[in-house]
Amino acid sequence: MDGCELRNEVVVITGASAGLGRAAAREFGKHGAKVGLTARGVDGLEAAKREIESAGGKAVVLRFDVADATAMEKAAESVEQEFGPIDIW
Repeated sequence: MDGCELRNEVVVITGASAGLGRAAAREFGKHGAKVGLTARGVDGLEAAKREIESAGGKAVVLRFDVADATAMEKAAESVEQEFGPIDIW
């Protein structure tokens, strides 16, 4: 993603509290995307949010289980209220 600008992109990353999901969230945030962070564990999500924001990005924490369709729909609505339409999920 070197040289890539994503300032107008809204991205939602599932599993953003650790591992590959967290690394992807940090990378999108580093390049200017507005990132919705989703997972079940709030501590990891809050840490990912701090990492993104300390790099100059924007993030919102959405704690839910992707097995819960209603919760996923509400999370999508929350991201769109905060940042606008989702470009990448």
